Amino acid sequence: MKKILAAAFALLLLCGCGGTRQEITPALSDKLLSSGAFEGSDMEQLDGDILGMLYGLEDGLVKECVGYLASNTSVSADELAIFLCVDGDAAERVEQACRDRLESQLEVSRAYCPAAVPRLEKGIVKREGAGVVLAVGDPEKLAGIKELK
Repeated sequence: MKKILAAAFALLLLCGCGGTRQEITPALSDKLLSSGAFEGSDMEQLDGDILGMLYGLEDGLVKECVGYLASNTSVSADELAIFLCVDGDAAERVEQACRDRLESQLEVSRAYCPAAVPRLEKGIVKREGAGVVLAVGDPEKLAGIKELK
């Protein structure tokens, strides 16, 4: 009996080690926007068609998405985009599109808005399952958000 209890306890410990993990879904945007990682409340929400165009996404890859850009992109590179894709393969393609967007924004900023470069260099692209997030904001505050680690 003690061996069974010890095994059960060990299993509970192993299962609990990961803690609660929040999936990457569009609902995560509220938490990220309220974190203070993005410049003020000057983020404009974008619809799915605009996001698809900005990221060069093919139709049929994404089930749901939400995106925000700094209202004055000539001064701020802050950006948040969250995609819930149709499957893992689609998420890989969207992740690459996010990486490409981040690199493109970095190249443009080096030439036209050098003050934005540090934020872009520390921009985060993360894929988990069918969810993908791109976040460009205050690097210190983004680093403290567990869902982005």
